[in-house]
Amino acid sequence: MPQQLPVFIGTTLLMLIIPGPDFVLVTRNTATGGARRGHATTIGICSGLALLTLVAAAGVTAAASDPHVLSALRICGGAYLAALGMSFALAARSRRADTGAPDTVRSAGSPVVQGFACNVLNPKALIFYLTFIPQFVHTGGSVPTQTLLLGGLVVGCAALWWTLYVTALGALGAVLARPRVRLTLDIGAGLALAVLGVTTLASALG
Repeated sequence: MPQQLPVFIGTTLLMLIIPGPDFVLVTRNTATGGARRGHATTIGICSGLALLTLVAAAGVTAAASDPHVLSALRICGGAYLAALGMSFALAARSRRADTGAPDTVRSAGSPVVQGFACNVLNPKALIFYLTFIPQFVHTGGSVPTQTLLLGGLVVGCAALWWTLYVTALGALGAVLARPRVRLTLDIGAGLALAVLGVTTLASALG
């Protein structure tokens, strides 16, 4: 049985609440596409975390601790965030120009894929599994089993937090549906993700 589960759960929830790429992505998708799109993003996020849990339990994260692997992951993750940010900005530009595009909200792709890729390609998520989870593994028990349990708790905490957040944000649907608000959110989310992506790329290439 893993050690200090209350501390693990509390710390995990705190780390989820702190704004990052997931926060920007969920907020933008919920604001511009409604609660349904926000929940779809949550499914993608949890799927990505579930995959990282399986990878960690299989012991692959030991190989992933190689500096070259982490550097490659930072480059891929940074490039993805920058591209996603640009797609949001282009969606805002199309909406502002009123080009008559059928659905500019969907121009950035599936919210499930966005949430999944945002976690799998996020080096911070991998570092979390490399450094944080092992601290709560009891050496006298099965390491893979404990890792699966702890990873499952991470997925559960993420599902709980983002579901509550999307539900609360969805209550503001009338306000968020205003064209000017949606335009501002698209531009803000695009800039935030682009800056995060460029910063990640700079740290990996520097």
